Amino acid sequence: MILLNNVQKKYNGNYILDNATIKINEPGIYILQGVNGSGKSTIIKLITGVIYKTSGELKINSVISYLPDKFSMPKLMKVKTYLSIVLEKKSKLDELVSKFQIPNKRIGELSKGNQQKLGLLQIFDYEADCYVLDEPIDGLDDYAKRLIKEIIKEKIQMKKIIIMSLHNKTYFNDLEPKIFDIREGRISEKRKKYQPNQLD
Repeated sequence: MILLNNVQKKYNGNYILDNATIKINEPGIYILQGVNGSGKSTIIKLITGVIYKTSGELKINSVISYLPDKFSMPKLMKVKTYLSIVLEKKSKLDELVSKFQIPNKRIGELSKGNQQKLGLLQIFDYEADCYVLDEPIDGLDDYAKRLIKEIIKEKIQMKKIIIMSLHNKTYFNDLEPKIFDIREGRISEKRKKYQPNQLD
């Protein structure tokens, strides 16, 4: 379960979140929607323990795998060498690199999209209850987006929770996500939760 109850977060004397409340205790996809500066990334960082709340109640009873919007990997290391270290399912390494069309270059030589794919492969390889993704499809081509959507479908069928912030929420509309609309640090729900059997 993930619960934010009347949570406030203050930066430099200003409230970024003001009495924000979210409760997530069922599998499915949950999208944080809002303009830049509305508080989406702040909520994600609170859920993942990157930052601490100023006040309110915060309960996290889930194992979380997290991909931030900005992350770094060892630039001089080649793709397959890196994945051989970080992946739990090492037997699928070659298959994943080929399927996602990631060249076996030094990571620092990869495009933004290929670095994003590399990060997503690492995050989804980990067995967690909840996957938290900040702008996960930013920089991906259409082919990679389809592959990521398939992974997300599989995770939901496995009764996992997917939480993500998106500029373009419409790409996942066919999964009927529950949407949290964030405006000026306040949250409202906009849609019923997706039902797993609709994936079949």
